[in-house]
Amino acid sequence: MTIVASLMMLQTTFKTDASTITLNEVAGTVELYLANGTQVSTTYVSPSTGLAIGSYGGVRFGTFTGGFAPTLANSATWFSNFTGVNGYLGLLNQGSNAGRLADSIAGGDANGITSYVLGNSGVSTGTATQTLAAGSQLYAIFWNAPYVSNASGGSTFYPLTGSNGAQAAILTNTSWIMPTTTGPGTDVTAFTLSAGTTAVLGSLDLPNKGITMAVMIPEPSSASLLALGMAGLVALRARRKS
Repeated sequence: MTIVASLMMLQTTFKTDASTITLNEVAGTVELYLANGTQVSTTYVSPSTGLAIGSYGGVRFGTFTGGFAPTLANSATWFSNFTGVNGYLGLLNQGSNAGRLADSIAGGDANGITSYVLGNSGVSTGTATQTLAAGSQLYAIFWNAPYVSNASGGSTFYPLTGSNGAQAAILTNTSWIMPTTTGPGTDVTAFTLSAGTTAVLGSLDLPNKGITMAVMIPEPSSASLLALGMAGLVALRARRKS
């Protein structure tokens, strides 16, 4: 075997397929609104936590898994049924970054994502790899739950539940399809809020790229469930007496 052939085999063995899929809009492009029509800014405070949201709104770009269909009622489990990566949207009054949308999925061999979001906490982890299959329909989840700084210096978005006053919207586009990685090197597929982008939940004013979020349904508290149960018992007792 020649030295050239040996080098070719070595290169083939260690080649790395790579693919980056981005969802980007330049500063000043995207506006995020609460369901009451007010534009989201850092003055928004979570009703239950008392925390103001930070300089950026949460955006998660990826796909729902296992045939999961998101609804307002199951919003607490969106992220645990979603493979994707956190990005950000610059909020109102955030200077040069206001209205800037930036998120990207970095896939390696077989479209494996090595830094993805696991579960509903908003925490990114690189300790494992999940596969985002080629041909998957991609979605962008926008939400306004506040986030706090981690000890490591990063930020953790609060979970997307009605209990912390979160509101959200889900956008998609028939052109947002996970590509197949081909050959060694780096391929970049760029998506934007272009013609054909629609809101699965919430609403989208595409000409102005204004996203209005839907109000999450609050999770029933233990006290309210107990009260409902007691009311039912009282009603049943009254019915038996009559």
